[in-house]
Amino acid sequence: MAFDTLLNHVPVPASQIHVMRTKDIIPEVAASEYEKILHQYFPETVPASSTFDLILLGMGDDGHTLSLFPGMHTMHEENKWATSLFLKQQDMFRITLTTPVVNRSARIAFLVSGAGKAAALQQVIDGDFKPDSYPSQMIKPVNGELHWFVDKAAAANLE
Repeated sequence: MAFDTLLNHVPVPASQIHVMRTKDIIPEVAASEYEKILHQYFPETVPASSTFDLILLGMGDDGHTLSLFPGMHTMHEENKWATSLFLKQQDMFRITLTTPVVNRSARIAFLVSGAGKAAALQQVIDGDFKPDSYPSQMIKPVNGELHWFVDKAAAANLE
């Protein structure tokens, strides 16, 4: 979707686009493969150094982002940069980046829209820190910037 709606319309060199392989591959292998790609570009041993220039994230009406869902093991992964999980609610495997690599990005932008996300967005931004309930709270750049782009409906509960 990102390629079709954005990357296919801007002059980003193909060599700088790395799509997670998901077809005809075991999810754990796909995550491992993608992590190896990341380690080719970003130093593993320097925690404060940046990884991506920009990460675009969405947020679900339950406060999840990436595939960091409330109560799932992926939320607390500290070593892997990419991992996989089976999401029972959707009856599907998912592959995701994890917070250690995302939080090293230079810029992170959340794009959130819709009234169905208003309650979760209010908790994520103004509520107590409860990342097990609202995984989007775990996105905190180490040395980067965090930006929120929200529509009026999603921002309805914010002060």
